Amino acid sequence: MTTTPAETARAESRFVRLIAGVTALSRHRRLVMALVAVAIAAALVVDTAFPSYPIAGFYLVPVTIAALTTRVRSTLLVGLVCLGLGLGVITVYDRWDGPTVTVVCFGVLGGAMLIVLSFLLRRVEEAYEAERSTRAVLESLAAQLQTLQEVVVLDHDRPLSALLAEVMGRAMELSRSDGCLVYRYDGEQDALVRAAVAGRSAGEDLLPLTRQEHPVVRVHLTGAPAAQEHGPGGGGLLAVPLLVRAGAYGVLVLTYAAQRGFNDLDVRLAASFGGQAALAIENARLRDEVRQAAAAGERSRLARDLHDSVTQALFAASLKAEAVRRRWRPGSDEARANVEDLERLTRGALAEMRTLLLEMRSDALAETSLVRLLELLAAATEGGSRIEVHLDPGQVEGLPRRVSLALFRVAQEALRNVNRHSGAHRAWVMLESERDEVRLTVRDDGCGFEPSAVAAEHLGLRIMREDAADAGVRVQVESARGAGATVTAVWRNEELEA
Repeated sequence: MTTTPAETARAESRFVRLIAGVTALSRHRRLVMALVAVAIAAALVVDTAFPSYPIAGFYLVPVTIAALTTRVRSTLLVGLVCLGLGLGVITVYDRWDGPTVTVVCFGVLGGAMLIVLSFLLRRVEEAYEAERSTRAVLESLAAQLQTLQEVVVLDHDRPLSALLAEVMGRAMELSRSDGCLVYRYDGEQDALVRAAVAGRSAGEDLLPLTRQEHPVVRVHLTGAPAAQEHGPGGGGLLAVPLLVRAGAYGVLVLTYAAQRGFNDLDVRLAASFGGQAALAIENARLRDEVRQAAAAGERSRLARDLHDSVTQALFAASLKAEAVRRRWRPGSDEARANVEDLERLTRGALAEMRTLLLEMRSDALAETSLVRLLELLAAATEGGSRIEVHLDPGQVEGLPRRVSLALFRVAQEALRNVNRHSGAHRAWVMLESERDEVRLTVRDDGCGFEPSAVAAEHLGLRIMREDAADAGVRVQVESARGAGATVTAVWRNEELEA
């Protein structure tokens, strides 16, 4: 008689459910031992109360329970206890006869077979658990491959947050975690900052690197995964580093509400999702670099076009305006003033255009000396207004590029404010250098203002201070009504100072 595939599948399903039920019962050791003890006591009571040799078969009940739910040693121990009790009852009640000895022999044989059954069941359970683990690994690998294929694609329409959310969701699904977090290293705060969160995660928003005892901080510092059965939140925690081309980006953390242990496969699975998250982060960074490179290329092209057309035209216009002023003798003061304004405006427009071209090309701006930048600013300010700008550049050498650019931005914003708000006739720009300090001062003779009564955003003071602070430059603004304003930017060379 042959069986169909459907019947075979149903039989396998029943067998798997049986094994799963036995495995589940065996995890409750106290319950199993209680059942065995009750069965032994019941068999002993029945054996002593009813002197009939078939009653001796009751001793096989606790042995059967032990064979199905405990290890072989425990089953052997239960069998010996039952055999000893049975022999003890026979001896006490003097039941030694032929049928009783036969029953005892069959009972011993049945107990031995149950012990063998216990051994076989343990091997079947091990094979069943191995099969389940292998199947789970294969499913996780298939899901990882699908996720990896989705992440690797450079989808310009999907932001990094969406890609990380998808990776974190799959990590939670396959690792059966309750939450997932991504921490990003912030150099300014020297701490790990929570950048993304999914599920029920109770992680801290900020983890300073000084807290080296914290497992997440330790993973970032050492670059090695960490698995804790009792995490900081009370439940399990599994953390893996996020490594990109530039170095350590941060940490991917899987959190669990309850305590749980981890094996090597759990750590490898988390590490694979950490690699996928790092890949998504690196791809996003590369896309930003491509966009920035494209924008820089476009700015360079526009700068070349402007230099070849507008700058040349302004230069020619300034030369002609100067020639007209020198050769033409106007008949009125108004005409003379108009010619001088024309010359001044063309010179200012030319200086402002040259400054704009430098700003459009970041490499050229970084390579231009601070003195030359200040000369262009002074000329552009004089050309665009009637303010007389006095420049005292001093002797400054060896400034770091970021400091030079920061001082240039301070002077640019300060002169812009002088032109727009001060009503000044004269302005002074001074650059001084000492052994370990460089000082830039921009002063005017305008109407002045009360710094406490003016919002920083109105004069760009807040932006000026923030940009300068990034380069280690300290900015101070002093002013009073009717006394003009003074902007001072100071940079200290800490290496020389030390």
